Amino acid sequence: MDAFADWFTQTLPRHIGPSLELELIRYGAGTLGVFFVVWVLLSPWLKSRKIRPPTPRRRQIALELLNSFKSICVYIALDIVVFDIAEVGVFQKYNDVAQYGWLWFWASIPVAIVLHDAYFYWMHRAMHHPKLYKIFHLTHHRSHNPTPFTAYSFAAPEAAVQYAFVPLLLLVMPIHSVALLIVLAIMILKNAVGHCGYELFPRGFAEHPVWGQFTTVTHHDMHHERARGNYGFYFTWWDRWMGTEQADYQARFARVTQAGSENGGS
Repeated sequence: MDAFADWFTQTLPRHIGPSLELELIRYGAGTLGVFFVVWVLLSPWLKSRKIRPPTPRRRQIALELLNSFKSICVYIALDIVVFDIAEVGVFQKYNDVAQYGWLWFWASIPVAIVLHDAYFYWMHRAMHHPKLYKIFHLTHHRSHNPTPFTAYSFAAPEAAVQYAFVPLLLLVMPIHSVALLIVLAIMILKNAVGHCGYELFPRGFAEHPVWGQFTTVTHHDMHHERARGNYGFYFTWWDRWMGTEQADYQARFARVTQAGSENGGS
């Protein structure tokens, strides 16, 4: 009982502030940043790049913001637990670059991204199983025509599963605190861009032998449209290896970007 009281009065206040700051900055910079740049600042030039009309209504965005708030609460609660566990040395997060050197500092970022992409693909595909879909993923797919705020629009169980990658990563590989923050920043930015509803990548990107390895906005938008296939996050690898990429993806991307180029887009 005394140990719990000490944790509640001493450990919890020490962790909740940094956790709240981390999650709010991530959310604000990612979703609000993409919304402002794409939907407000650049919208006059991106009209022809809207993948699916009409633009979602205010009611949908309000629901996404409410769900996002719930997801952030889940993340903060799990942050506190993870920060607490980290203090006893369970995780391999470190703060001294000299411990592993600058080479690993920078290499750890793409390694973490590749690992996250594999985790995301299989986790995402599993949540589409009929026995799991309603519990985990239906809330997210209520945003049939997504917005940047769809990025965090999860039911609590999905938010917890999405978060689980971070402690799993910290268990299997060493990563500097700043490198981890960079990975988390890339993660939310990619998430918000992938849900923005406007194709931002240039014509020919999806068909290119190199650039085509990366997912586009159209790639994930088609997933929301049909609630199947195109499960990947950063890369198209797993969808192509597993045969889950939608057959008309490249043709759809070509149509969207062709329309943009004919109307003065890139």
